Amino acid sequence: MAEMPPPLPPSLPSPPSLTAREVRGPAAAPTPAPAPVVQVVERRAGFGRSVAAFITSIGALGAVFVLGIGATLVLMVILGVWIGGSSYDEFVLWRTQRNAGSRQVAVIPVRGVIDGAQVSFVRACVDQVLAASSVEAVVLRVDSPGGGVTSADQIWYELGRLEKRSLPVVASFGGVAASGGYYIACDSDFIMAERTTVTGSIGVIAQILTLEGLMDKVGIEPVTLVASRSPRKNVANDTFREWTEEDRAQIIGMLDNAYEIFHERVQTGRASVITDATRLAEVADGSVFTAAQALDVGLVDGIGYLDDALAEAEKRAGIPNGRATIRSLQRRPTFFEGLPLVRANRPRALDLPDADSIRSLINELGSVRLMYLMQ
Repeated sequence: MAEMPPPLPPSLPSPPSLTAREVRGPAAAPTPAPAPVVQVVERRAGFGRSVAAFITSIGALGAVFVLGIGATLVLMVILGVWIGGSSYDEFVLWRTQRNAGSRQVAVIPVRGVIDGAQVSFVRACVDQVLAASSVEAVVLRVDSPGGGVTSADQIWYELGRLEKRSLPVVASFGGVAASGGYYIACDSDFIMAERTTVTGSIGVIAQILTLEGLMDKVGIEPVTLVASRSPRKNVANDTFREWTEEDRAQIIGMLDNAYEIFHERVQTGRASVITDATRLAEVADGSVFTAAQALDVGLVDGIGYLDDALAEAEKRAGIPNGRATIRSLQRRPTFFEGLPLVRANRPRALDLPDADSIRSLINELGSVRLMYLMQ
């Protein structure tokens, strides 16, 4: 009979199970994370870095400023040409006063004292007129008391170039057209004076300063020497002494020669109106005339305004009244005279003159200048 195994002893109760928390023990407090460290580094800008930044800023501002001025000037020129209907060249500016067709009448103005600048301007105007095939007549607008003998004669010559091209020239007198102002216009095909015009003064004048009295007052005794073979060099050419009759006679001879030229110009230009030499002598004695008096003695052909002169120019060119485009020529605009760099290069009135400047001034004041000028 098989042997039975002994019975198992009664099981002991199992020990209670432990939780994970009881195994680890009480939880420790969490370790705080370290605070971030911010490191501030102070950097001082060096002197060179500051100067470089300043120069960069100034350079940028200067570039913007210069570009702005340049753009403004260009815009002014474009707008002036576009709005005014003008064209621009080296000396003159064309400006349309009335747009009425392809046939044109040009207006050449002569204002103020006649000098070398006026000659250059009129020459440029004549060049432009002769180059413009559409110009069929010219109105010479004069408002001048005259000026230098040579300058007036040169303008007379330049205007004569228009006659050689068979262009009618009508003179229109403003407030004053006397002496050289009349000289340049006397050869016109027709002369129109406004009712308030002062004209005439056909003659020549010279004003000379002598400094003998001034030198005596300041205690200076000037000495003028001339070469032995040119003893007449100081005749009418020495401002430091009182002039003699010989000095005056030489200048009067020059004045008489200039007068003969003036007389000849008027005699030729007004030959169809003033036919009597005696009558011409009466009006060419330096007298000044009103418009009505000038019309009566034959110095002008009519009394009227610029519009009347333009109508006369149209008639002489065979253009129906009011059907011509009127274009006036003007002096070249001087945009750059007021700029700081230009002003800086001009001589200042307070600068003390040097010896050469004083000599030049004395020679300028003492120079004999023959003038077709109303006084």
